[in-house]
Amino acid sequence: MPSSIIHRCVSKMVLEKMNLYENNLDIYMYEIGSIAPDCWRNSKRFKDSLLPKKEKRKYSHFSNDDEYIENYDRFFDKYKDKLNEPFIMGYFVHLITDFHWRTSMFYKCFSLDGSIILLDGSLLNGEKGVRKELLYKESKKMAFLLSKHFSLSQLRQLSMDEINSLPLMNEIEFDGLNDTINFSNIESITDNNHELIVYEVDKFINGVLECSDFIINELNKYLKEK
Repeated sequence: MPSSIIHRCVSKMVLEKMNLYENNLDIYMYEIGSIAPDCWRNSKRFKDSLLPKKEKRKYSHFSNDDEYIENYDRFFDKYKDKLNEPFIMGYFVHLITDFHWRTSMFYKCFSLDGSIILLDGSLLNGEKGVRKELLYKESKKMAFLLSKHFSLSQLRQLSMDEINSLPLMNEIEFDGLNDTINFSNIESITDNNHELIVYEVDKFINGVLECSDFIINELNKYLKEK
C-alpha cells in the first residue's frame, strides 16, 4: 500500500488541480485527513493487538469483509453530507488512493510467481524476509525522494482541541493521529542512503500524477451525486 508520503503527494496534486481550498487551516485539515485512515497503527486499540494487519485496517478503510479492499463507495454513502469538511474530503482521497495504487502500481514490480523484478530486468526470489526488507528500504528511499520532488512541508501536531473537534467516526480512533503525523514528517526528511534497485523514481512520480487524475475523475462523479 502507498506510504504516507505517497498519500500526501497525491492529495497535494488533487488539492492544487481542483483548487479545493485557500484557507490555510482548511488545507491543513485536508492534509491530515489524507493520512488519518492509517492512524490505526498507532491507536491504543490495535498497537499491541495480535490481530492480522488486514483485520486491523478494515474498519478505517471501509473494506469488504471477504476481500479487504478499500470500499470508498461505502464511505461516500455514509459521509457524503460531510464532504464539505476538509478532513472528510482528505479521508475520502486517501481511500481512493489506496484502491487505485493497489490496482495500478503495487504489482508492477512483481513477476507472476511473486519474484521481485529488479531495474536491470533480473528477478529476486529469495526468502520472504529478504524481499520484505529490500522493499522496505526501497519504500523509505522513495518516500524521501518524492517528498523533495513534490515539495512537501512538515505537518504540525494537532492540539487536543483540534483532535476533539474532528468529525465523529466510529470506524477509527484518533488517539494515534499525532504519532502518524510525526512518522510522516520523519519519513519525508530521512535519507537512508539506499540505492534504488527495484523502484524507479520517474514511474512513481508519474504514478502520483496518474493517481491524482483518477481521483479527480472519481470526485467529480461522486460530487454530482451528492
